[in-house]
Amino acid sequence: MHAEFGLILNVAAAVAVALVGGLLAHRLGQPTIVGYLLAGVAIGPFTPGFVGDLAQIAALAEVGVIFLMFALGIEFSLKELARVKGVALLGTAVQVLLTLGTGLGFGLLLGWPFGQALFFGGVIAIASTMVILKTLLDRGEVTSAHGRVLLGMLVVQDLIVVLLIVTLPQLAGGAGVDAGALARTTLTAAAFVGA
Repeated sequence: MHAEFGLILNVAAAVAVALVGGLLAHRLGQPTIVGYLLAGVAIGPFTPGFVGDLAQIAALAEVGVIFLMFALGIEFSLKELARVKGVALLGTAVQVLLTLGTGLGFGLLLGWPFGQALFFGGVIAIASTMVILKTLLDRGEVTSAHGRVLLGMLVVQDLIVVLLIVTLPQLAGGAGVDAGALARTTLTAAAFVGA
C-alpha cells in the first residue's frame, strides 16, 4: 500500500508542478517545455522542499518519452521525410562539423588535451530531439516544411549520436578509438541513411 501511495504522490506532484511551470512559461511567451524543465528542477534533489522519488520519476519520464515518440509516429511520414533527405544530410553535416570544430577549438584554447576537447565539441554538437519535437508539436509545425527538415536533421543527428557514443568515452578517457567498433557503427548508420 505504501509503494502505491508513493507512486500516486510522485505522479500528482510532478503533474501539478509541471502544470504550474507550463502555464507560467506560456504566460511569459516561452515554450512550455521551459516550464516543465524548471518544474523538474523545483522538485529535484538540488532544491529545498519536496523531493520526489527519483527512481519512480525517471521511470515515469521514460514512459513520457515513449508517448512523445508515439505522438511523433502518428504524424510522421517517411515519404515527406524522404523529400528533405538531401537538405537534412547536408545541413546536419555542416551543423555538426561547425559545432564540433568550435567546441574543439574552444577546448584547445583552454589547454585541454585533444581527446577531451573533441569530446566537448561532440557533446555540444547534438541537439535535443525531445525538446525540438515537443516545441514542434506544441506549435503544430511537425508537418510544415521547416518541421520536416528539422525532423530529418534530428534523425541524422540521432544516428551521429550512436557514432559519438562509441568514440567519445574513449576520447575523454585518453584512450584510442576502437576502429572496429567505429567502422561497424558507421556502416550500419550509413546503410540506414541510404535506405
